[in-house]
Amino acid sequence: MKRAIGVMVAATLAAGACANDGLLIVAPRELAGALGEFVEFKRERLVTTLVTLEDALAAGEGVDDAERLKRYLYARWREGGVRHVLLVGDADVMPVRYMVLDRWTEPAFHYAFYPSDLYYADLARADGSFDDWNGRTDGFHAHYFGEVRGETNKDDPINFDGVDYRPEVGLGRWPVSTPEEASLVAAKSMRHERAVERGEGEWLGRAGLVMVGGWVDARPRFEAMRSRLEPAWGVERMYYEGEAYGVAEPTEPGLVDLINGGVRLVLHAGHGNDDRWEHCLSVGSLERLTNAEMLPVMMSAGCSTARFATLPPYEAYEDAHGVRHAGTNNGQVFTGPPPAPACYARGEFNLTGLGERLVRAGEGGAVAYIGCNTGSQPCGLTLIDGFVDGLMTIEGARLGDCWAHAVSFYYERENLATIAPTESWYPASVFFQGMKFMLFGDPSLPVRAR
Repeated sequence: MKRAIGVMVAATLAAGACANDGLLIVAPRELAGALGEFVEFKRERLVTTLVTLEDALAAGEGVDDAERLKRYLYARWREGGVRHVLLVGDADVMPVRYMVLDRWTEPAFHYAFYPSDLYYADLARADGSFDDWNGRTDGFHAHYFGEVRGETNKDDPINFDGVDYRPEVGLGRWPVSTPEEASLVAAKSMRHERAVERGEGEWLGRAGLVMVGGWVDARPRFEAMRSRLEPAWGVERMYYEGEAYGVAEPTEPGLVDLINGGVRLVLHAGHGNDDRWEHCLSVGSLERLTNAEMLPVMMSAGCSTARFATLPPYEAYEDAHGVRHAGTNNGQVFTGPPPAPACYARGEFNLTGLGERLVRAGEGGAVAYIGCNTGSQPCGLTLIDGFVDGLMTIEGARLGDCWAHAVSFYYERENLATIAPTESWYPASVFFQGMKFMLFGDPSLPVRAR
């Protein structure tokens, strides 16, 4: 049976913490050799298994590498003992599943594709059977996974493929492409976990809440989160028009100072794009981050800060048959459903963003990042609500537990089981919000405050 929301989720995770606390790491053979120390480190703390991507793909069946990988993960989950999954590899070396939205864009024939690692975390339907995210296989739908309708097509169910949505495992990804990048991120993760175990430093109990203007006013929601976090966490706040709350305005120097001063959790709402949180953090900030010994988990509800790969068919892409497309942004017009993208985004198609760079670009930055790989909407705040709820209710919580809890929390709070199309584009966007958020980081990281 699926894990329900709230107390039931927390109770189930707590009960399984010993018997079902395993970490499964999947890495391409080229990267697996860089993980020896990390694997031994994790094995001293929980049951940990490393398998190469090549072996996982050979063991699984499916229409492409993404489905073969998912079927392998499902089999391991059904065997028992797997609670967390770490995929080691960026979009060029680890398969990516794109979900599909019937977005109103005529040159794209009203379709858009977005990367979704929820595909790998939502392994089963409510009855425990494998969820292939492909409930409709007539015609071109056979090649479209996780189809969401309701923006253009008003007569179909929004959950067109009947995906279950709620995760069986806490899953994260290291967006790395080389052994050097894998070694760097592994070292950051181990350094962070050792600091947590030592319990040294006030930063381990500090959280930052950052809200910039020009978006919906999330300050009341953040104040409610602050109440949930305190007194277990000491909370620092930066809000636009902050004088109303007796706090400072968010600025880039101010946020860099907060991170360098030591903080374990940073939550953000407001405008974002591929390379920045507007007005307060950018890729240009990375060289000024000197917090290698005090790495935070960072999460944003803003747009595109977890940019991960090309976004077909608007941007140029390679399809599942190896055909390259210029994309509608470059003048291409599709006169039929666009071919589904390949499950790897290599070379020019492997784009990046702030979240990836915070995790892999240097010794400082973040130990993990959760954010949206494309446009985000205000309902994304419910994912932050759910993450905080998991953080405060799941005994012995690890990062992946809190993220899986956040998605299930979102499913219930936003009524995804019954959501239906309206004249607006928004209900479809509400449904697939959780599908386009990524977790970059080790899902087995401990995250509870001291």
